[in-house]
Amino acid sequence: MKTINLQIIYFLLIGVIFALFRLHSACTSSNSTNIPFFRSTPYGNLSSITLKKISKNITYHNCIIACCDDNNCNAVFLLNNICYTLRCPSYNICRPLKRKEKKYENSLVAFVRTSKGKKHLFRDKFNYDKNENLPFQDNYTDLKKTSQTKLNLNYSNISTPELQFCQYEIPNECPHHEECIQLNNNSGICHCMKGYERNVQGICELQYSASFSNLSITLSSPTALNESSSLEESLTENLVSVATSEITHLVVSAGDNVTLHLPKNEVILSAYAFMQPEGNNENLKYEWTLISHPKGDETGIMQDQNTKNLKLSKLRTGLYIFKVTVTSGNISGESMVNVTVTSFKQENKPPVAIIQPANVTLKLPNKDTVLDGSFSTDDEKIVRYQWEVLEVPIGYSVQLNETPTLQLKNLIPGFYRFKLNVTDSKSAWNSTIANVTVQKETDYPPTANAESEVVIYLPQNEVTLNGNLSTDDKGIKSWEWKKSPDTDKAVDMEGTNGPYLHLSKLEIGVYKFVLKVTDTADQTSSTEVHLFVKPESNTLVANAGTNQKVTLPLHQPVILNGTASKYNIKIKKWRWEEIMGPKPAVLIHGNTSVAEVTGLIPGYYQFMLSIYDEKNDHSSSTVNITVLQIRNMAPKANAGGDKSIILPCDLIVINGSLSSDDVAIAKYHWTRDPISLAAGSVIENSDETAVLKLIGLVPGRYLFHLTVFDFQGASSSDTASLIVESPKHLMDHVEIMINADINFFTQDQKDSLLSQLQFLMHETGHFKINLIKLYSEYRTDRVILVFTVESYNRHILRGTDVVSLLKKKLQKNKSLLEVEVLSVDTVVCQNKCSGHGFCNPNTKHCVCDAFWMQDIMRYYFGDKESNCDWSILYFFIELLIIVFILAGMVYYLFSRMICCKSENDHPYTLLDYLIASDKESDSKVKKRSLTSDSASDVIYEPRNKTLNAKAKSNGITKLNRNCNA
Repeated sequence: MKTINLQIIYFLLIGVIFALFRLHSACTSSNSTNIPFFRSTPYGNLSSITLKKISKNITYHNCIIACCDDNNCNAVFLLNNICYTLRCPSYNICRPLKRKEKKYENSLVAFVRTSKGKKHLFRDKFNYDKNENLPFQDNYTDLKKTSQTKLNLNYSNISTPELQFCQYEIPNECPHHEECIQLNNNSGICHCMKGYERNVQGICELQYSASFSNLSITLSSPTALNESSSLEESLTENLVSVATSEITHLVVSAGDNVTLHLPKNEVILSAYAFMQPEGNNENLKYEWTLISHPKGDETGIMQDQNTKNLKLSKLRTGLYIFKVTVTSGNISGESMVNVTVTSFKQENKPPVAIIQPANVTLKLPNKDTVLDGSFSTDDEKIVRYQWEVLEVPIGYSVQLNETPTLQLKNLIPGFYRFKLNVTDSKSAWNSTIANVTVQKETDYPPTANAESEVVIYLPQNEVTLNGNLSTDDKGIKSWEWKKSPDTDKAVDMEGTNGPYLHLSKLEIGVYKFVLKVTDTADQTSSTEVHLFVKPESNTLVANAGTNQKVTLPLHQPVILNGTASKYNIKIKKWRWEEIMGPKPAVLIHGNTSVAEVTGLIPGYYQFMLSIYDEKNDHSSSTVNITVLQIRNMAPKANAGGDKSIILPCDLIVINGSLSSDDVAIAKYHWTRDPISLAAGSVIENSDETAVLKLIGLVPGRYLFHLTVFDFQGASSSDTASLIVESPKHLMDHVEIMINADINFFTQDQKDSLLSQLQFLMHETGHFKINLIKLYSEYRTDRVILVFTVESYNRHILRGTDVVSLLKKKLQKNKSLLEVEVLSVDTVVCQNKCSGHGFCNPNTKHCVCDAFWMQDIMRYYFGDKESNCDWSILYFFIELLIIVFILAGMVYYLFSRMICCKSENDHPYTLLDYLIASDKESDSKVKKRSLTSDSASDVIYEPRNKTLNAKAKSNGITKLNRNCNA
């Protein structure tokens, strides 16, 4: 018996070893990582998946072993500690589908082995082609976020690789102990090297021996189902719902992977999608997202992300992975594409050094310039600028720096030569030279200038000679006055080293002085001044010239010449004035010795010349000018031509000053044409002047005649047409009357009122109040403001809308404005009067058509708008109906009063039924009979008998019945 037990134990050990070996060979031969995808269910439905329930309360480890023992099992599905093995015809059928419902909180899907004739399911997901997406990235991200305490997981031997993408054949793209496994083209994914495995933190570490017996994952849920049948129903419901949504799906392609070589860094990716089975391929919505990009802040530019074609630009070296999601209604599809950008290696070209400007010529006083080397070019990048001094004038020093520009300041005359060396990032260099020439400024010699001759008369024996008229282009440094050697007379000299030389103690005779000036370049110039000292003389005689006769028309001014006046002392003042003439003439240069006269008309003129010397002595002389006109030419009127203006305009001017005459125009006269509008007024008696001023014009056409007269009585006329147009937005002009007297309304009150109105309009947007006009009501002097409301885009709001808005706000709160508002309306009455009348433009009230009248209820108790809502015929019919109804009601009430009065007018009192004795009843009957004698119209029969123990009526009921009938 003991031997049999030992044999049984031996066979059991052999079976366990065989099972472990089978498990290892079956589940590890395919290099499966058995990655669990939590909160997931299989994507396919029950018809496409072979589902087999193992048992309840089974661990993740035992569920994997059960799948390994089943040659037809490809994946496992755990739901609330219930294990199901799955047979998957393809990966898409069993791929994990994330579920957010609470009942799938403790569920997972894990792949065990490949299906027959296919690669490993997990690796198959990494086979990138133009129609495949990224593998389980969302699931793995969710896996990292799942709480270990919530699922009570032991991660000691579970490899959960961090998906990190890399560019194939580029070194150091993956972390330590990892290598880039090529997936397609140049893109790949980082994978642990041989002998290493990825731990829970996602780091590849040295692999150690482990078996499935060390792996245990226990799923626990407070909401676990108790019966396997309910679990299967839940799973079936889940899978059927998934299958139902997959009847139709989109097949999406993002195109082939793209490889770009710099400097080309732009590309357009195109997506293609169609339904399976065939369906409506219209109304497809595209959404491109960036999945992975090279490290760094700048990732490039994406355009048209929600269209079929994605535009990419400014891409950097590295691998970009893009995903496109196409949706149509409730179905969608995805695809991914790689874009690899590689640097284009080419032979380095040396930089080209350029200085702008290369040759500079300066002329003092310009002393500063800049040499700019930033125009230097290179195929990659210039990393160093170095300036060198080759040649500069002695005494000049320059501060050099390694910048693209060289600033040169305070240059001195001479020749400069600088060299620029530029070096690129590959240490290639180039140089160039710039020349700077600074020239001296041309310095012209000075010019000495003083009065060449000066005459004085005794007793004046001192004078000041003025040399400040001397000039130099750079400035005079010094003045020097000397007495000429030809002069032997004694004289006192002051200020010999300045521009002014003061001489005193002069005697009769001739003096000669020399002025020498020196500029900043020590260049000199000299001039001589002769001073004549003469004995005392009082000769001062004015001479206005000879009398003149001129004939009109004049083609040039008449000359008045007073140079023939005699004087010994210098004349300090000349004055011409008109003594007489038919019309004031125009004097030109009237304060000089020679004057000009214009504006003459036929007649006799006299002009006087007055001269004053330095002693204030004066002399006068007159000259006569006779102006003749052989032939008079009629004047030519010019009323200014036709004009057109747009109101509002406070003052309108018509200019007739362009009228002309061969002599002068004596009179202007404006008249209004009989067919012209009569509105408007002439102000300032301007109808007798050259310029006609008008106010108060209304829109229309005006004709004005201008008649001009000359001094001989000849005349000419011209007509001016004035068209006054209404304002462009007259229909939108709003007028508001306030309870304020125009005689006391201040500017501050006006500004405050406009600000408050603008604030009221700001509640519905940004608006501006444009004041058009401010005037008063002619009977009460109440202030009226006319304005428009302009929006932020310079659009004028409709006047009716503004009036409606202001009325609503003021009806709610009349204290919104500081002053009381009496009325708000448009300037032009726009009331349609209910279509049964017209609006009076002056009173703004409706004038109703025949048989129509105003709705008095609306006007006095409603919105108070003038209207023609009521028909007079219907009004009187309704009024008659109301009168008849009221009369009927009065008649009915009156009849009721009479009826009730006869009903209640009883001269007796009702008696109770007698219960105690017949005697008492008889006494009451006797009393009732006595009472009824006074009312002969009432018949009362007393009865003592009862019927069926009930008292009969006493007669009052009959009275009531007869009254109501």
